[in-house]
Amino acid sequence: MDELGQARAMMQTPSVPSIPRPTTPTIMDIPPAEDPLLYYVTSHLMRHGHRARASRIVSNILLHIHAWTRAPPLPILRQAVLVAAPAVRTVSHRSGGKTTFKPTALSEKKRMYYALKHIKDASRARPGRSIEERMAREMINIVEGVASEAVKMKRKMHEFATVNRGNTQTRF
Repeated sequence: MDELGQARAMMQTPSVPSIPRPTTPTIMDIPPAEDPLLYYVTSHLMRHGHRARASRIVSNILLHIHAWTRAPPLPILRQAVLVAAPAVRTVSHRSGGKTTFKPTALSEKKRMYYALKHIKDASRARPGRSIEERMAREMINIVEGVASEAVKMKRKMHEFATVNRGNTQTRF
């Protein structure tokens, strides 16, 4: 009887209501804490360990891009870096008295490095008061397809590698 009484008591106590489970999983778009490309751009612009200053420059670049295009700035920045990124570079080899140039493929990180270097160098020649304005204008021009010095530097690297492609010695 004692066990039967306990069983009845358990049946009469209110239980926690079950939460209805959705039939399809909910897709949540959780952005990363910090975008890897923005972190790399910040690192590229950082001088003497002043990361906060470089981070402020990057956020102002994004603000200028948004103000001038009225579009989300991060896809524009990504597209500008991808368009300005070269795929190959040439390495000079010296044998005897002759110097030859051998084209080599670039890793993804080196591609980003050269793209940001070209964008930064091209923005120095632009009119504007601050680095933020000049880099934002350069990135917008790259995406729009307007003649950009950074894209010209990329084409120059590719043409030089194409001319010297005969110097790649493949050994079997």
